[in-house]
Amino acid sequence: MSSRLGCLASESHALTTDGNLIHFTRHLRSVRTVLIAAALAGAMTGILLASQHASAYGVNYCAGWLPSGGSCVGPQHTITANIAYDDTGSDALVCEIAQYPGGGYYGGWGCGNGVSETCYPGNQLLKGEIYNDSIYWLYMNGTEFYSQGCP
Repeated sequence: MSSRLGCLASESHALTTDGNLIHFTRHLRSVRTVLIAAALAGAMTGILLASQHASAYGVNYCAGWLPSGGSCVGPQHTITANIAYDDTGSDALVCEIAQYPGGGYYGGWGCGNGVSETCYPGNQLLKGEIYNDSIYWLYMNGTEFYSQGCP
């Protein structure tokens, strides 16, 4: 009987009492096994989700309406590209640039009708910035790319 129970601290009690304690001990082992399996599954899911975010290649930022002359700054990454979009479809003049984390600009402004893109070496932390250079309010967004070549 002891070989069937395995090596448990309660094994001696299981051998000296009636079948209720043996059943209770087996039930606790199965519950513990299920809880450990659930914890491992949750941990693996968390690792997969965290690594998926870490390997992302593009981040959209500042999606919304910007007034004429308005700008918005994105998050900090070792960016390889920054793109500004006019999402209204009017092909209005939009601009983009990259900023150093402490302020100041890397390079110059890139502008275009409806979309503008500038590529960067991806070897230092920068923040993308988009700018509405039209005379109208525009629904704009920016996209920073990192961990890949310039798209």
